[in-house]
Amino acid sequence: MTVGLVAVMWVASALVAAGALAAAWRRDLGAALAAIPLVFGGAAVAFAGVARFAAAGGPPILGQAIAVLIAAAALALVALGVGIAGREATR
Repeated sequence: MTVGLVAVMWVASALVAAGALAAAWRRDLGAALAAIPLVFGGAAVAFAGVARFAAAGGPPILGQAIAVLIAAAALALVALGVGIAGREATR
């Protein structure tokens, strides 16, 4: 069985949709922040899949590098959100 671009896009869209649903479903900010890496993970899977199956012939390592940058951005966003949520809880 081979995995194609369509399967990769389905997985990426499922991750983004699950993350968006989890973020919207939670009432408090701390629990909603837990869904942010799921959304960013879906975007990273999409970038890596498109780079892997691109017809332009570019290096597929570029998509993996962008996925790592997206993971770092998700970590920074969650850390910033937790810091903001911690400051709001003390007021």
